[in-house]
Amino acid sequence: SSGINAEWPLRPGRRNPDKPLPKNTDELKLANNLKTVYVKGLPLDLTIDKAEELFSQFGKMSYVKLRKNADSEFKGSVFIEFVEQADADKMVATKELKFTPESDNLLIMSRNDYFKSKNQNVKQEKNVKREAQMGGTEVKHEVPEHVEYEKGKILKISELEGIETSREDMKTLFEGHGVSWVTFNKGDPEAYIRFEGSAQEALEKVRVDEKFILSGKESSPVVLDGTEEEEYWKKSAYEKAEFFNKKNRKRKFDGARGGRGRGRGGRGKRYRRD
Repeated sequence: SSGINAEWPLRPGRRNPDKPLPKNTDELKLANNLKTVYVKGLPLDLTIDKAEELFSQFGKMSYVKLRKNADSEFKGSVFIEFVEQADADKMVATKELKFTPESDNLLIMSRNDYFKSKNQNVKQEKNVKREAQMGGTEVKHEVPEHVEYEKGKILKISELEGIETSREDMKTLFEGHGVSWVTFNKGDPEAYIRFEGSAQEALEKVRVDEKFILSGKESSPVVLDGTEEEEYWKKSAYEKAEFFNKKNRKRKFDGARGGRGRGRGGRGKRYRRD
């Protein structure tokens, strides 16, 4: 450890004692932003010491901040500010970096690129509101290049062929354990359950004698991780964008028809028959 001290009691980060908090100026903020790197895909039990050990190979750091959610749980991503911008640039240019040899490559990008990607979602929400105010002007919703998500929240249940089950059965089984979304239609070979918290913890709570039983049948669900987990979230973001685009097209079509009663099948002029 390089002796980085706690920066703030409520902020999960450490600052190098040789780099005290500087005076707040726009020029300094810009310079520090260029020296800050965003990294995602880290294990949820990561500590500051482990992060420092991994990233110190790129250069001397001013601080490391572990990003946490509203429940103070680590989200699997960090911000790292380097003393020198050249070191930050060197890390961003790294194409392959793993926490362990068995894990997937970490997602690494500059702080500015991260917020640029994240703000795409915010812009989409503003477009939806603007669209409603403008009476249905079509706005195209796009999937962000980098989808932000919290790891360990998706449970996959396979080998469901021939099992009489439903989304309601799955919600009932996990009732009280924070189910937020179930992706499954009758006849599907697999189901995906999204939880507000840890999918693994929810799974352990519903096991009976270390077995997972759904609708009277035993199966072996797994918590998604790595590429499969990332693909789930990308697909989810794509389907959300398609839903809004389809809704926009329908609204635009209805508007082109002139609204209720004025388009095809609506009431028009009356003519007297001779």
